[in-house]
Amino acid sequence: MKFSSLTDRIVSGSAPGEAPIDPWAVHEKAMQRVADGDVITLLSIGQETEETTPDIVVDKAIQSLREGRHHYANVRGQLAMREAAAEYHESLTGQAVTANHVTICTGAQNALFSVAQVLLEVGDEVILVAPYYTTYEATFSASGATLVTVQVEACNGYQLDVQHLLDAVTDKTRAIVLNTPNNPLGSRYTQEQIERITEVCLTNNIWLVLDTVYLDLVSKGSVALPHKIPGAERILITIGSLSKSHRMTGWRIGWVIGPASLASHLARLSLCMHYGTPSFIQDAATVAIREASSTPETVRNVMQHRRTLLLEHLDTIEPARLIDAGEGMFVLLDVEPLGMTAFDFAMELLASKDVSVLPCDGFGPGGRYLVRIGLCVDGQLLANAGRLMCQFIKEKAET
Repeated sequence: MKFSSLTDRIVSGSAPGEAPIDPWAVHEKAMQRVADGDVITLLSIGQETEETTPDIVVDKAIQSLREGRHHYANVRGQLAMREAAAEYHESLTGQAVTANHVTICTGAQNALFSVAQVLLEVGDEVILVAPYYTTYEATFSASGATLVTVQVEACNGYQLDVQHLLDAVTDKTRAIVLNTPNNPLGSRYTQEQIERITEVCLTNNIWLVLDTVYLDLVSKGSVALPHKIPGAERILITIGSLSKSHRMTGWRIGWVIGPASLASHLARLSLCMHYGTPSFIQDAATVAIREASSTPETVRNVMQHRRTLLLEHLDTIEPARLIDAGEGMFVLLDVEPLGMTAFDFAMELLASKDVSVLPCDGFGPGGRYLVRIGLCVDGQLLANAGRLMCQFIKEKAET
């Protein structure tokens, strides 16, 4: 039977002549081995597998369920949740918005997909900065738009050459997507870069989509943002989530903040997509924002402790190269000097050392030799994983 062309657009890309890349193949193999009883150190996914959502949040979800809060919900999101998201957004960005500018979604991934569907269509172009999160390509390609990729280079310290991005703008450009702090690199943009990009978007009526799901995992005020630039509210769309900051990855709760006209279109799309986020999850998320506000700081401190510990044990990685943004949930290795792709490195590391990391082959151009290491397990496991990776690199360097 025939399937639509959408099924091709949502497959991660690959180099010409190569088979499509499955960026999650290593992680899925690791999870299968765990299910089979093997002991695997999982550093291949961005969640703290040994930590749980704050009790006060879980208790609120249970209470809401017992109170019958399990019926259809407002497709925009219930008012209390939208107000809480607006408050949280202002605390992070300095931009004051009302509930009318907020649409609640089933996670940031659903938020990004929904935004792409209402902004883009065949004939449009959308600019992405690579490396980008592995789902971006499929998320934005599904709209039918053409992806235009601007790659950051190792020779520039993996920092964006903003002129390259601006040179990529054409009369077909409908949106520019920025993820800051970036996943996987952890990099951020300078205030000058943000101002130049925003100015071009304002002048040319281009949407600026900002993915900020890692914003609360770095020091407050350390990330340049466009939200206070005069007029930016007209073209600015912000994606937010509690998955990382409040240890709620499995709850699937996120939001879009932008013009009220955007919220109206997103609400209509929600009607034919998921028909609203469950009320008991929204109740719990509201409590997470208002009564578990110390959780992001706890997560930040844990990540910094783990980063320090891992780096102490990643002491002999030559000729591989370390890429560390200094904050956030990940560090990276550039394994090109070993003569291996990231995918081959990750597969062989899993097979020989029982450590699972994520190859960035599926993160767009420039990710072919980058390996992402999640700071997502406790100290001793992480330290041991660091030692095993050093052993593996040494073995490969000697062959």
